[in-house]
Amino acid sequence: MAPLSESQYAARFAGFDIDPEQVMGPLGTWSRETLLRRFRFEGVDWESEDVVLAALVEWGALRRLGPVAERPGIPGTDQLYVLSFAGATSSFVKVGRTTGFAVRLRQHRAKAERGGYVLLDAWASELVADAHPWEQVVLGELRRRHPGESKGEYFYGLDYGEALAVVDQQRIRVTPRSVGLAVSPRRPA
Repeated sequence: MAPLSESQYAARFAGFDIDPEQVMGPLGTWSRETLLRRFRFEGVDWESEDVVLAALVEWGALRRLGPVAERPGIPGTDQLYVLSFAGATSSFVKVGRTTGFAVRLRQHRAKAERGGYVLLDAWASELVADAHPWEQVVLGELRRRHPGESKGEYFYGLDYGEALAVVDQQRIRVTPRSVGLAVSPRRPA
C-alpha cells in the first residue's frame, strides 16, 4: 500500500476532531514519545493503537515539511534531503539528493513501512541547481563522525538533529546556488 500524503492523513483523522496543528504540538510529541517507547521497551503490535500512533507521527513529520512533501519535481532543480526513521529494532537517518523530492519521499516511506519503520522527521533543502557537491561533503562528514555505523547514505543510530547540524555546517562550505538567480562574478564593494 502506498504511504498516505499529508492531506490524506488530514482526511483520515478529520472525524477524530484533531486540529492538524496538534500533530506538530503536544499530541505529536506524545505520539512520538509513546511510539518510540513501545519500539524500545514494549514491542509494537501493528494490529492495535500502534498503527494510529505511527500515522500521527508520520502526519506530524509531513506537516513540518509543508508543501514540499507533495510538490511535483521541477525540471533543472535538485534538493538535498534528510529523513529519520525508527522501528522496533533500530533507527536510521537517510541523507540524499533528488530532482523529485515528493516522489523520492514516498519511495523511501514505502520501503521503510515494509520493514516496519515509521518516518519521524524529514527535511528538504530549497531548490538548487545541483545538490551533488553539498550531498557529498555532508555524507563524507557524517561517515567520518560515524565510521562503521553507515551503509552508503544510511546512518544507523545517528541523531537526526546531528545530521541537520552537519547539513547546516556544510552549507557554508558548499553554498548551493538558487535556481533562476544569476551568480555575479563580482564581489560586493
